[in-house]
Amino acid sequence: MKSMIRNARLGLGLAIVVLTFVVGLPHDARAQGKMGWVDLDRILSEYKEFQTAEDQFKKDAATWEANFDSAQEVYFGKVEDYKKQQLLLSEQTRKTREDELAAMEKSLMDTKSQLESQAEKRRSELTNPILQKIQDVVKKVATDEDYDFVFNASQIYMTPAGIQFAPIMYAKKKLDLTDRVLEELGKLK
Repeated sequence: MKSMIRNARLGLGLAIVVLTFVVGLPHDARAQGKMGWVDLDRILSEYKEFQTAEDQFKKDAATWEANFDSAQEVYFGKVEDYKKQQLLLSEQTRKTREDELAAMEKSLMDTKSQLESQAEKRRSELTNPILQKIQDVVKKVATDEDYDFVFNASQIYMTPAGIQFAPIMYAKKKLDLTDRVLEELGKLK
């Protein structure tokens, strides 16, 4: 969560720097460049293919959740039984049951961790190709219509599938100043 907030702040800061730069350009320079934005929140909520993938993920997750809930109920039932019988059990039997419950709890937590990992992997399998398709279409529209920049105007920077969208979803390569900055840095002593 903290990394998502940090990414959002970084993205917002970068967008502000770019906009400040563009606004500060002389009118003639601004007139030559073309900027646009994309509302990724809206695309993800309205794009049927993405919604179908999310629905499939929810069905899969419901199955995993039901299986986990069932195992958890068995564990809690055994804990309740133990609590009811605890005072009547011998020291050795009590220790054995406590060890069994501890092992069962560890197994349950391991299962939960595995299910979370499986869910994350499944969501990625379902949505990553679609998210890449969205990014490719943004790039196609930007190049076809000669945009210099296309910004992500939504609040989404990290999707549930773990795909990170930058605040700038597309920028013309000729506008990349990285080599020039590195060149100037090399001149500094």
